[in-house]
Amino acid sequence: MFLRLQVCLALALHVLLAAGRQLFQRDNATASAFVTAGNGIFQLNGKYFRFYGTNAYWAHMTTNYDLDMTFHDMATAGFKVVRTWAFNDVAKKPQSGPYFQILNGGKATINEGADGLQRLDKLVAAADKYGIKLILTLTNNWNPERQVPAVAWNRRENSKELPRGYLQNDFGGIDAYVRNFHPGGTHDLFYTDRTIIEAFKNYVKAVVTRYSQHPAVMAWELGNDLRCSSTLKASNNCNPQTITRWAAEISKYIKELDHKHLVTAGDSGFYCLDCPKLFAKTSTPKRPALEGPSFDGSYGIDTEDLVSIPSIDFGSLQIAPEQIQLFPVLKKVKPATQAIGDGGKWIEVHSQTSILLKKPEALLSAGIVPKSNCKYFVPNDQVTFQPDRLPCHGVERFQVEYSITYWASTAINGNVDGVLEANWLQTGLTSHGTTNPIWDRRAKRQSAPLGNSPQNGYAYEPRYEGAATGQTAEQFASSAPPV
Repeated sequence: MFLRLQVCLALALHVLLAAGRQLFQRDNATASAFVTAGNGIFQLNGKYFRFYGTNAYWAHMTTNYDLDMTFHDMATAGFKVVRTWAFNDVAKKPQSGPYFQILNGGKATINEGADGLQRLDKLVAAADKYGIKLILTLTNNWNPERQVPAVAWNRRENSKELPRGYLQNDFGGIDAYVRNFHPGGTHDLFYTDRTIIEAFKNYVKAVVTRYSQHPAVMAWELGNDLRCSSTLKASNNCNPQTITRWAAEISKYIKELDHKHLVTAGDSGFYCLDCPKLFAKTSTPKRPALEGPSFDGSYGIDTEDLVSIPSIDFGSLQIAPEQIQLFPVLKKVKPATQAIGDGGKWIEVHSQTSILLKKPEALLSAGIVPKSNCKYFVPNDQVTFQPDRLPCHGVERFQVEYSITYWASTAINGNVDGVLEANWLQTGLTSHGTTNPIWDRRAKRQSAPLGNSPQNGYAYEPRYEGAATGQTAEQFASSAPPV
């Protein structure tokens, strides 16, 4: 069963939205229910819940009008789950655009105003309106330091610099905490320093309690792609147990604040097959097919121990061939061919982990960069587009479509019950990326120039055509038989 995993023609849908036409049917019963996990599967409203969705880290930076249009288009495509950033850390109050927390002078100040967490309120409300469930990410492993641009991201693409919030690594995160509380410190202080931990828990409390009763939230994600190191290096003391202990403390704390929502660590799924375990009673045995940094704890992650934490409800994995080599390089095999195959093998390994540990797994981000997007690609640890002189290692467009289709089919037909595309590309946006009400008024008159949402290389021209069987993304996710 194949799914052409592409999204709606957003500009056309924008016109329809403005005309007040609804191209989706909100299921009130499921929209008001909470997603649960048990016996190795997700459930929603008493039924087995498999899902296909996308990522939109940038969503809270938009105006109310664009938020509504974006979630309308996602719902029309049949997407039922969206992952987005529920954090936005800055060193000082920016000149424009939302921010959720100022980290400066050894202090952390949460912004609950109209340009603060109230923007997240609007996002949650938009998701709820269209029956979409949210995975809300609480921090990010990646936050390379750069001079803060004067303005928030400009969707009309007439800026020579990348505006604040354009990149997924431009919203603060782990290194922002370390730079604030321990300048010159190592990345893993975030997991061990009590001052930082308490500051993070304070932010977690502010966000989690805000939506603890809201059914639009599916899950809390502790942090995107947790690791021992980032642009700030790791200390010699960081190992998988360092992050596992931290995840156990934070996830337990979240469960004390909110017992209705699921919690996941948010790691990329790296293993440590020979590591002693803190929580896992059983684990994947080491074998020749599972070799290299993805399986030896090099990244400071032991995904099986993380999933086995009692307060962690489901496991996570990610696929981004341009960012990480999951398996050793094969001789005489083209890089694109190996990348596609490695993604399938990665999913299969995690499918077995789900069976072994009796907890569901979700592919939180699946993407591969097409050649046409090389100009947009920015690695996690960098802040600028790649120079034109560098060779492009992207794949052909048909390979992108095949990759996502193959990975999604492998996941949904196996024991990885959720798949999210790496980045939703929204077209037809009318606002400037600020919360200025003038832009909302212009949007309603449709007089502002149209533009696209931020692009990190993994989003491509939206053109949702459905599966070969005529199914929507929702139907595809729910119809595959269990293994």
